[in-house]
Amino acid sequence: MEPVRLGVGTEWLLDGRTFRVVRQISNDLFVAEDIKFRIPRQFTRSDILTSYADGTLSFSAVDPIVNEAQGNVGSPVVHDLTEQQQAVLRDRWSAIAPLADSDRRPTQDEFRERAAQLTVGGVRCSPRTLRRWWRAWQQAGKNRLALVPRTMRSGARGKRRRHGWLEKYPRLKQLADDAIQNVYLTKARRPISAVTRRVLEDLQRLNARMPAAQALPVPKETTLNRAIARRIAQLDPWEVDRQRWGRQIADRRHSPTSPQHLARRILERVEVDHTPLKVVVGTQAGPIGQPTLTVLIDYCSRMILGFCLSFEPPSFACLMEALRHAILPKTYIRERYSTVRGTWPCYGVPEKLVCDRGADLTSKDLENAAFQLGMELDFNPPRTPHFKGAVEAFFGGLNDQLSSTLPGRTFRSWEQRADYNPDDGPFVTYEALLEIIHVHLVDVYAASKHPTSGQTRLSMWQESAEEFPPSLPASPDDLVILLSKQAERTLSARGVELGGMFYTSDELMAVRAELAATNIHTHRMCVRYNPWDLGYVWVLHPVTKGYIKALAVDAAMNHLTQYQWNVLKRAVRDKFDEPDHMMNLAAGRNAIREIAERAMTKPSRKRRQRAARFLQAAPGDSTSAAAESDDEPLLDEAVPSQVEPVDNGVTDVNPDDLDVDDWGITTA
Repeated sequence: MEPVRLGVGTEWLLDGRTFRVVRQISNDLFVAEDIKFRIPRQFTRSDILTSYADGTLSFSAVDPIVNEAQGNVGSPVVHDLTEQQQAVLRDRWSAIAPLADSDRRPTQDEFRERAAQLTVGGVRCSPRTLRRWWRAWQQAGKNRLALVPRTMRSGARGKRRRHGWLEKYPRLKQLADDAIQNVYLTKARRPISAVTRRVLEDLQRLNARMPAAQALPVPKETTLNRAIARRIAQLDPWEVDRQRWGRQIADRRHSPTSPQHLARRILERVEVDHTPLKVVVGTQAGPIGQPTLTVLIDYCSRMILGFCLSFEPPSFACLMEALRHAILPKTYIRERYSTVRGTWPCYGVPEKLVCDRGADLTSKDLENAAFQLGMELDFNPPRTPHFKGAVEAFFGGLNDQLSSTLPGRTFRSWEQRADYNPDDGPFVTYEALLEIIHVHLVDVYAASKHPTSGQTRLSMWQESAEEFPPSLPASPDDLVILLSKQAERTLSARGVELGGMFYTSDELMAVRAELAATNIHTHRMCVRYNPWDLGYVWVLHPVTKGYIKALAVDAAMNHLTQYQWNVLKRAVRDKFDEPDHMMNLAAGRNAIREIAERAMTKPSRKRRQRAARFLQAAPGDSTSAAAESDDEPLLDEAVPSQVEPVDNGVTDVNPDDLDVDDWGITTA
């Protein structure tokens, strides 16, 4: 910027307003006019200099290379230009420098004379070009940077649309801004067409209150729609996503991304999650419902380590069974499923288990088991399923590829389902679905290409397993104990009580006698139990720190799951008042089973699924039962053998007195 002299025509910016000197009354008194409001105002030279020194006043001039659309503050300097631009700037200034010495405008003859001088010196420049350069320098307040070539702004780069609807009519622009803020930038995520309609409605109401001569013109809907879209494109993309989707999604979309190497060997990172399969399982009696699938997937090889398929809702019992299945070798494949051609070599203790913050995954039992097995638990923040994208992608592929080919498939929404009713059949049985999943995981999924490598998932596992062999617990029994639920109970003369049932054994009574003889007072003892089989528990010896197995005093507890036991207790407690009925477990169990089998034919899916959940045994038991018999119905295979009623003088339970609707019991 050239130095500025105070005089007529000088402009400055003060308090957000632009003033121009229109008259100089004396050497120290000036009359400046507000350019916008045309209001004259007197300034003294001392006032102008004081405001200039304080920084509240700045002299202004038109700077053609300052991009106003980008909101740049201040004038550029020569150092900001490229070497080529600096050379052109100096050549042009040397061409008009003799013409800029005088205070008056050069005449046409002077421009011709200067052009002739430059031609003699070897620089070809017309008088018209010299006049254009001089005019640009003069209009820019004698700023030499106005001579810089404007090729940087060719194609209207950085310029606003001077003749657009929103630029020509500020009131229409204000209506558009208000509609964008109130309609578009909301969590409802309405489209731009809704903003256009709102602007047209507001414009109609505005014109109705104004005289016809002052009414704003109404643009075409398509024209206004494009103008609003350009206006939205000028906003900060992160701010737009924040107001429409929330801060979390906005940060995720606009954060810098780079290839991630979360695991370089097998079992370094394992992801776990639950999902309801998009398939309705049924029997000859009718449909049952959608089973829940719990899966553990290795991130490095993308191989499935283990799973649990049951009618249990997501719980610690399902997670325990899936984790046990993932750690132990799968040596049962060839014996139980003759249709499986390949092998399932996945086993071992994971180094890190990535999971969400579900109640079943944040339990103290899982934390203790992970600590003893040497696993690190990595809990994702809330509403971040993409943090365990491998297992989420597997679920998506399983439901889209496998479930869509099975009878009784469901859809993701009622709109896709249309008139199709999966409860009309045909159905796939539980054992058949279990075998189908094994075939898919071993022969199809494992042989497919790895998403980030040119190898298959199976070859990735085998190659990494040769260099980093998986680790196993000392024995399978130790693993079952580690993955069991923990409770504290008092050891009495009848044994330990758990859930209303007593457990005892000769070894446990010997421990009680030993503690009494050595005068060791232990009020509470650690008890571990398997939710899939309440026929026995493990009691921790307070001295040797070894586990002692104790059996239930009633043999009917064998292979009884925690859910079955809770249903049985609730049914007997609610319907009968005599305490002797609590001991007649076989009679009560037979009564509940008759109700469950009748409920399988009821039209309500919730009733059928509760009945199937009661009749289902542990997943491991169901698979072994399926291998023994292929002709029996599903539920007869999935349950333990029938227990004859105990003849102890207690009246048998009448099945008509019980109702499956009372079985809405949850297990931790």
